[in-house]
Amino acid sequence: MATVFQKCKTDDKNKNYPCEKTRCGHPWTVRYREPGGRSGRQRERTFPTKREADDHGVEMENAKREGTYLDPKRGAVPLRTYAEAWFERQHLAPNTENTYERAFRLHVFPFMGERLLTSIRPEDIERLGAHMTAGGLSAHSVQAYTTPLKAVFTAAVNNGDVGRHPFRGAKLPALPSRAVDDTRLPSGQQVQDIADEFRREWALSVWLMAGLGLRMGEMLGLRVGDVLDDRVRLRRQVTRVKGVKGAVLGPLKHRRKGDWRDIPLATNLSEAVGEHVARYGTGPDGALFQTITGTLVTTSDYSSAFRKVLKTLGYAWSPHDLRHWFATTALSNGLPLLDVSRWLGHKSIKETADTYGHLTPDSTGRAVKVMDVALTQHRADLVLTEVA
Repeated sequence: MATVFQKCKTDDKNKNYPCEKTRCGHPWTVRYREPGGRSGRQRERTFPTKREADDHGVEMENAKREGTYLDPKRGAVPLRTYAEAWFERQHLAPNTENTYERAFRLHVFPFMGERLLTSIRPEDIERLGAHMTAGGLSAHSVQAYTTPLKAVFTAAVNNGDVGRHPFRGAKLPALPSRAVDDTRLPSGQQVQDIADEFRREWALSVWLMAGLGLRMGEMLGLRVGDVLDDRVRLRRQVTRVKGVKGAVLGPLKHRRKGDWRDIPLATNLSEAVGEHVARYGTGPDGALFQTITGTLVTTSDYSSAFRKVLKTLGYAWSPHDLRHWFATTALSNGLPLLDVSRWLGHKSIKETADTYGHLTPDSTGRAVKVMDVALTQHRADLVLTEVA
């Protein structure tokens, strides 16, 4: 059992020994053993009051009985040191790695990097979120930049380095609704306007994003061999890697290297791909799009070109709105949510439902007809009681 005492009254090496006052105000020490009985390592901790020492002793004894005891020194390292070691062990996609590196370097480490891992509490996470918001970051950015910190503490809890996850109970800025406002998306004619205004060797890219629901990096990573008879087999995306100049090919988002997904290919879009290749040729390894020097197009260069086109037209969309156009067109015309989710490459159908579920055709009228038929067929089993 834990023992609580004052060294000023028991330890002749203590500077206050011997202390004869009943209430002397000197510190109280709690001494206990780690799990393992007499072979367990002996620990001590000092508190300003007897009550705090008693409480800590009870907490340690309970933790030993329940099997939740943690070595208090394991997590006594700066957050920066622990997080950097964790980061080096991870196998992340290039885009994710870049986001995590920026999150630590620009936000997490400057705010709390020197704090001990075990000292960080839910209120500290909330202060970090408030600090990011005050710096002009959106709720989405706060979520993105706190995600790697959350992963660090998940690993620390799993490793037994901290006892409680500081994100549990912490309230970060609320995310706005994911639902896409279809009234703010380009019309089919406006998509045509964007393609017509684009540089001719890249014009097809607009329709590939709108007609296949591709992310920008996925579109730039397409090769002529990915285009099959009635579908596109998506295998890779263009991404950025810190320290590497130019575009780099990497695995699809939420997927491992070698994974792929199929997307239905409209006949007229298939014909447009053939015309594009015949007129402009292909880039490295059959890439559908290339720079004037014959290299892969980077996402930053494409975004810049897209913004110039929209500025000329007076529009205010982004390449990602073309992906939204595909999803809303598919769902509003009755295509199954599960299929659309698979074509978009979402991590789960919940993401698709939260973003586009409100665009599926209303089934109220159909449900009334279905139930009318069902209840009519079984009306002999219904008991109608007339109330006097």
